[in-house]
Amino acid sequence: MPIVSNAPPRAKRADLFANVVVTNQFGEQFRFREELVRGRLAVINTTFTICRGTCSGTNALLKRLRAPLSQLFGKRVSILTMTIDPVNDTREVLAEYAAQFKAMTPSAPDQCDWHFLTGTPDDIETLRRSLGFYDLDRRVDADITRHAAMLLFGNDRTDRWSTSPTQLRDGLIFEPIRRTLGETTQERYGIRKS
Repeated sequence: MPIVSNAPPRAKRADLFANVVVTNQFGEQFRFREELVRGRLAVINTTFTICRGTCSGTNALLKRLRAPLSQLFGKRVSILTMTIDPVNDTREVLAEYAAQFKAMTPSAPDQCDWHFLTGTPDDIETLRRSLGFYDLDRRVDADITRHAAMLLFGNDRTDRWSTSPTQLRDGLIFEPIRRTLGETTQERYGIRKS
Protein backbone atom coordinates (compact mmCIF):
# COMPACT_ATOMS: atom_id res chain seq x y z
CA MET A 1 0.00 0.00 0.00
CA PRO A 2 1.51 3.39 -1.01
CA ILE A 3 2.28 5.89 1.71
CA VAL A 4 0.12 8.99 1.42
CA SER A 5 1.40 12.23 2.81
CA ASN A 6 -0.81 15.07 3.90
CA ALA A 7 2.14 17.47 3.82
CA PRO A 8 1.86 20.29 1.30
CA PRO A 9 4.22 20.05 -1.65
CA ARG A 10 7.62 21.59 -0.91
CA ALA A 11 8.12 24.97 -2.53
CA LYS A 12 11.11 25.39 -4.79
CA ARG A 13 13.60 28.14 -3.98
CA ALA A 14 12.57 30.14 -7.05
CA ASP A 15 8.93 30.06 -5.92
CA LEU A 16 10.03 32.64 -3.35
CA PHE A 17 11.32 35.05 -6.02
CA ALA A 18 9.06 38.02 -6.63
CA ASN A 19 7.10 37.76 -9.87
CA VAL A 20 7.23 41.49 -10.57
CA VAL A 21 7.28 43.04 -14.03
CA VAL A 22 10.78 44.01 -15.16
CA THR A 23 11.94 45.71 -18.36
CA ASN A 24 15.17 44.83 -20.14
CA GLN A 25 17.54 47.04 -22.12
CA PHE A 26 15.53 46.38 -25.31
CA GLY A 27 12.26 47.57 -23.76
CA GLU A 28 10.84 44.05 -23.46
CA GLN A 29 8.78 43.36 -20.35
CA PHE A 30 8.80 40.10 -18.41
CA ARG A 31 7.37 38.66 -15.24
CA PHE A 32 10.61 37.87 -13.43
CA ARG A 33 9.85 34.47 -11.90
CA GLU A 34 7.45 33.13 -14.54
CA GLU A 35 9.25 34.22 -17.70
CA LEU A 36 12.94 34.55 -16.80
CA VAL A 37 13.48 31.86 -14.13
CA ARG A 38 10.78 29.16 -14.23
CA GLY A 39 12.10 26.01 -15.87
CA ARG A 40 15.39 27.70 -16.76
CA LEU A 41 18.98 28.18 -15.67
CA ALA A 42 19.88 31.65 -14.41
CA VAL A 43 22.91 33.64 -13.29
CA ILE A 44 21.73 36.74 -11.40
CA ASN A 45 23.57 39.81 -10.16
CA THR A 46 22.80 43.35 -9.06
CA THR A 47 24.37 46.51 -10.42
CA PHE A 48 23.89 50.23 -10.82
CA THR A 49 25.31 52.23 -13.67
CA ILE A 50 27.11 54.97 -11.73
CA CYS A 51 28.79 52.50 -9.37
CA ARG A 52 32.42 53.34 -8.64
CA GLY A 53 33.04 50.00 -6.96
CA THR A 54 32.59 46.39 -8.03
CA CYS A 55 29.72 46.63 -10.55
CA SER A 56 31.85 47.10 -13.66
CA GLY A 57 34.17 44.29 -12.60
CA THR A 58 31.25 41.94 -11.96
CA ASN A 59 29.71 42.72 -15.35
CA ALA A 60 33.11 42.32 -17.07
CA LEU A 61 33.34 38.90 -15.39
CA LEU A 62 29.89 37.96 -16.74
CA LYS A 63 30.95 39.14 -20.21
CA ARG A 64 33.91 36.71 -20.02
CA LEU A 65 31.75 33.86 -18.65
CA ARG A 66 29.02 34.32 -21.26
CA ALA A 67 30.82 32.35 -23.98
CA PRO A 68 31.63 29.26 -21.87
CA LEU A 69 28.14 29.32 -20.33
CA SER A 70 26.65 29.52 -23.83
CA GLN A 71 28.83 26.66 -25.10
CA LEU A 72 27.78 24.43 -22.23
CA PHE A 73 24.11 25.36 -21.73
CA GLY A 74 23.06 27.27 -24.86
CA LYS A 75 19.80 29.18 -24.64
CA ARG A 76 18.72 27.32 -21.47
CA VAL A 77 20.75 29.77 -19.39
CA SER A 78 20.17 33.52 -19.02
CA ILE A 79 22.25 36.17 -17.32
CA LEU A 80 19.97 38.51 -15.37
CA THR A 81 21.58 41.78 -14.25
CA MET A 82 19.19 43.81 -12.12
CA THR A 83 19.70 47.45 -11.25
CA ILE A 84 19.41 48.46 -7.62
CA ASP A 85 18.95 52.10 -8.68
CA PRO A 86 15.79 52.00 -10.83
CA VAL A 87 15.10 55.73 -10.43
CA ASN A 88 18.27 56.59 -12.36
CA ASP A 89 18.77 53.37 -14.30
CA THR A 90 15.99 53.68 -16.85
CA ARG A 91 15.77 51.31 -19.79
CA GLU A 92 17.65 53.80 -21.95
CA VAL A 93 20.44 54.23 -19.38
CA LEU A 94 20.72 50.45 -19.02
CA ALA A 95 20.89 50.07 -22.80
CA GLU A 96 23.90 52.38 -22.94
CA TYR A 97 25.49 50.55 -20.00
CA ALA A 98 24.79 47.10 -21.50
CA ALA A 99 26.56 48.15 -24.71
CA GLN A 100 29.81 48.44 -22.72
CA PHE A 101 29.57 44.70 -22.06
CA LYS A 102 28.51 43.71 -25.60
CA ALA A 103 24.97 42.97 -24.40
CA MET A 104 23.14 45.49 -26.55
CA THR A 105 22.39 43.38 -29.60
CA PRO A 106 19.94 40.49 -29.39
CA SER A 107 21.78 37.26 -28.70
CA ALA A 108 23.04 35.11 -31.53
CA PRO A 109 21.44 31.65 -31.77
CA ASP A 110 24.44 30.09 -30.00
CA GLN A 111 24.72 32.72 -27.26
CA CYS A 112 22.79 32.93 -24.00
CA ASP A 113 20.56 35.93 -23.35
CA TRP A 114 21.79 38.71 -21.09
CA HIS A 115 19.06 40.94 -19.70
CA PHE A 116 19.83 44.22 -17.92
CA LEU A 117 16.66 44.72 -15.88
CA THR A 118 14.87 47.66 -14.32
CA GLY A 119 11.37 48.32 -13.01
CA THR A 120 9.50 50.46 -10.55
CA PRO A 121 11.39 51.25 -7.34
CA ASP A 122 8.92 49.24 -5.24
CA ASP A 123 9.08 46.22 -7.55
CA ILE A 124 12.89 46.25 -7.73
CA GLU A 125 13.10 46.53 -3.94
CA THR A 126 10.71 43.58 -3.56
CA LEU A 127 12.66 41.56 -6.11
CA ARG A 128 16.05 42.41 -4.58
CA ARG A 129 14.91 41.24 -1.15
CA SER A 130 13.25 38.08 -2.48
CA LEU A 131 16.52 37.13 -4.20
CA GLY A 132 18.49 37.65 -0.99
CA PHE A 133 20.50 40.64 -2.21
CA TYR A 134 20.27 42.64 1.01
CA ASP A 135 22.23 43.25 4.19
CA LEU A 136 20.79 42.58 7.64
CA ASP A 137 22.25 45.87 8.88
CA ARG A 138 19.66 48.44 7.76
CA ARG A 139 22.19 51.26 7.48
CA VAL A 140 24.44 49.20 5.22
CA ASP A 141 21.45 47.97 3.23
CA ALA A 142 20.18 51.53 2.64
CA ASP A 143 23.50 52.56 1.06
CA ILE A 144 23.59 51.12 -2.48
CA THR A 145 27.31 51.83 -2.73
CA ARG A 146 27.86 49.13 -0.10
CA HIS A 147 26.05 46.28 -1.86
CA ALA A 148 27.87 42.96 -2.04
CA ALA A 149 29.48 41.79 -5.27
CA MET A 150 27.69 38.45 -5.43
CA LEU A 151 26.20 36.12 -8.00
CA LEU A 152 23.11 34.01 -7.38
CA PHE A 153 22.85 31.12 -9.82
CA GLY A 154 20.62 28.15 -10.14
CA ASN A 155 18.62 25.62 -12.05
CA ASP A 156 14.89 25.95 -11.46
CA ARG A 157 14.16 22.45 -12.79
CA THR A 158 16.50 20.72 -10.34
CA ASP A 159 15.98 23.36 -7.61
CA ARG A 160 19.73 23.70 -7.06
CA TRP A 161 20.83 27.25 -6.18
CA SER A 162 24.06 28.73 -4.89
CA THR A 163 25.95 32.01 -4.54
CA SER A 164 29.50 33.13 -5.12
CA PRO A 165 31.46 36.30 -4.52
CA THR A 166 32.62 37.82 -7.80
CA GLN A 167 36.11 38.74 -6.63
CA LEU A 168 37.56 35.31 -7.48
CA ARG A 169 39.40 34.05 -10.57
CA ASP A 170 37.06 33.20 -13.44
CA GLY A 171 37.60 29.44 -13.12
CA LEU A 172 36.82 29.48 -9.41
CA ILE A 173 33.49 31.10 -10.24
CA PHE A 174 32.68 29.14 -13.40
CA GLU A 175 33.07 25.68 -11.81
CA PRO A 176 30.46 26.15 -9.05
CA ILE A 177 28.09 27.70 -11.61
CA ARG A 178 28.61 24.71 -13.90
CA ARG A 179 28.04 22.20 -11.11
CA THR A 180 24.92 23.97 -9.87
CA LEU A 181 23.32 24.56 -13.27
CA GLY A 182 24.29 21.28 -14.94
CA GLU A 183 21.84 18.44 -15.30
CA THR A 184 24.11 15.74 -16.72
CA THR A 185 27.50 14.44 -15.66
CA GLN A 186 28.98 16.07 -18.76
CA GLU A 187 27.45 19.45 -17.93
CA ARG A 188 28.31 19.33 -14.24
CA TYR A 189 31.80 17.83 -14.33
CA GLY A 190 32.94 17.66 -17.97
CA ILE A 191 32.90 13.85 -17.82
CA ARG A 192 31.26 11.84 -20.57
CA LYS A 193 29.62 8.59 -19.56
CA SER A 194 30.88 5.69 -21.68
